[in-house]
Amino acid sequence: MRIRLLIVVGTFMTALAMTLGLVLYFGRDNYVPPASPPRALDEGPVILAPPNAGIDQLQAHLRKQPRDYQGWARLGVSLLRQGQDTVDHTLYSQAGRALSNSLRIESDYNDVALRGQAQLAYARNDYPGALRWADQALSVNARDRDSNLLRIDALISLGRYDEALLAAKELHAMDPSAGSVVRLARLAELGGNAARAKVLLAHAAEIATSKPDRLRAFTAQGDLALRQGDFAAAATAYREARRVDSTDPPAVAGTAQALFAQGRLATAIQWYRDLAQRVPEPQYVAELGDLYTVAGKNVSAAAQYDVVSTWQTIASDNGVRVTMDLANFAADHGKQALALRLARAEWKKRHSIEVADAVAWALHVSGQDKAAVPFANYAARTGYKDATFLYHRAMIERGVGNTARARELLTEALKLNPRFSPLQAPLARRILAALNARPTA
Repeated sequence: MRIRLLIVVGTFMTALAMTLGLVLYFGRDNYVPPASPPRALDEGPVILAPPNAGIDQLQAHLRKQPRDYQGWARLGVSLLRQGQDTVDHTLYSQAGRALSNSLRIESDYNDVALRGQAQLAYARNDYPGALRWADQALSVNARDRDSNLLRIDALISLGRYDEALLAAKELHAMDPSAGSVVRLARLAELGGNAARAKVLLAHAAEIATSKPDRLRAFTAQGDLALRQGDFAAAATAYREARRVDSTDPPAVAGTAQALFAQGRLATAIQWYRDLAQRVPEPQYVAELGDLYTVAGKNVSAAAQYDVVSTWQTIASDNGVRVTMDLANFAADHGKQALALRLARAEWKKRHSIEVADAVAWALHVSGQDKAAVPFANYAARTGYKDATFLYHRAMIERGVGNTARARELLTEALKLNPRFSPLQAPLARRILAALNARPTA
């Protein structure tokens, strides 16, 4: 309530200043407008917030200085960061209002607020919106590293890989950094060159100087190693990431996944349980539920799955698009109609290989393997190798009667990562064994 009141006060003062300015403008003959918006006569100079002010200080400051557009931008970014750290999506809405207030006061030369809007859109999984806002921020400050990296991330999420690669190369030529190398590595892996991605990530870890860059480089190393079935290397990389930040959710989740892959189910559950209690993101909660299922704790698993549905309601109420999270979860947990509806809705927004795979899998679990084939082919078009993708495609090929191809794909998936999923990997092994037991023609 306090934050809402502050925002209302700030918006009212901004509107009042604009109204008084318009009265002065239209009430004078031969008036030449100044370069900046006119101010009310009784307003003094804007005093900026202290450079290291936190959220409470910024709120108090903006009560007294509602025309400080930089203060509103900093408040918006701080609220967004706190919302991401605490998974409190009500803060996303508050962040959006603060950033909007900033842009109402200064819309032309306000790259901080524009970048904040891009960050907010990306956090809400609104990748087209993130790209638009990042482009606007770059029109003000073309060399801003964070806006450039956001633009690349948005292009990758949209499936516009060629554009993302060009942007990443241009940024690295202009401003070499660990951040640009991490993006180049991801694009190399998406293009089917995991070996090149591994080399690039090692370089990113070497040149990273800031805490966020080091954390992202080590976590990306762990993620790549995990997808490639190198569980020891994954555990080592995640340990390095936790040395940078012991509470980082992706590093902690990766550690739990590596522990499970190495056969340490009970320890993996403990890591995931601690993480899900602190950061109840649907991905982490659902993965904890899957581990409970493997452990035979079905009541505990069902409780985690219920949390995923609750999270979806809260997130949607605060503008967070959760279709991909829910589509994959629904497909793997017997909610075929929901999975298909959400995956198709996401496909209308973006054509990444991840979304194509989700549509293909939703069609498969809905009994529509023939319709799934084009989407499975699209998901494979870049040469990206992921055991889950390979498994999905194998099941679709099996569904249309191509058992030889299904056998090849299942073999490849399990060779790449024999523990790619707590629930699906054991099923893949059983199906492959059954296919291998059949006499060949």
